[in-house]
Amino acid sequence: MKVIIFGASGGIGKYAVKHALEKGYEVKAFLRNPSKLTIKHENLTVIQGEISNYNDVKNAVHGTDAVIWCVGIPMKKYKTMDSLEGHKNLIKAMNECGVKRLIDWSTTTASFKKDKKSIITVVPGFMVGIFLPMAKKEVIAIADLITSSSLNWTIVRFLAPKDTPYTGKVKVGFGDIKMKMSISREDIGAFMVEQLSSKSYEYSMPIIGS
Repeated sequence: MKVIIFGASGGIGKYAVKHALEKGYEVKAFLRNPSKLTIKHENLTVIQGEISNYNDVKNAVHGTDAVIWCVGIPMKKYKTMDSLEGHKNLIKAMNECGVKRLIDWSTTTASFKKDKKSIITVVPGFMVGIFLPMAKKEVIAIADLITSSSLNWTIVRFLAPKDTPYTGKVKVGFGDIKMKMSISREDIGAFMVEQLSSKSYEYSMPIIGS
């Protein structure tokens, strides 16, 4: 399988690259600054580009079987929604290139039809709406854009990524099971990669924790 990972040098993206390579996939790593990715591998191709540039995105997507999106959203006040615009370029490029599988990420600020009312599904969205309204608006807009597309998508949701050791043990739910909100960034990246070969959460938005 050939997979393109956007945001490949980020806190989660670099682990998605690592675990995709460990599974034997051919990996394209898309990032703004190639020097930030220190991983070297014969099955790894590094692509420099901007998500705001449609041609950059399309050229990167071309010839792949799946996409993992690990580009973050700034948790601060801002005037532009770069990730949302990048997603518009991504979905257009995937459609034009005939690539259907998309593994993306979000937070529980974006709700899903399977969600049960709980602290993890209600409180974060409420708090973000008060303190980071633009971030909330962008998160929801991205989820709406993906779920209304013709792609075969999975949106992995989490709340408190940490730079803690990889465990390989992830709890999955929709507000219906007890879990700690904190989770290792490597566990997130590995879980996203696992979805490439799994149908368990196709067209779904699982919440993961520890």
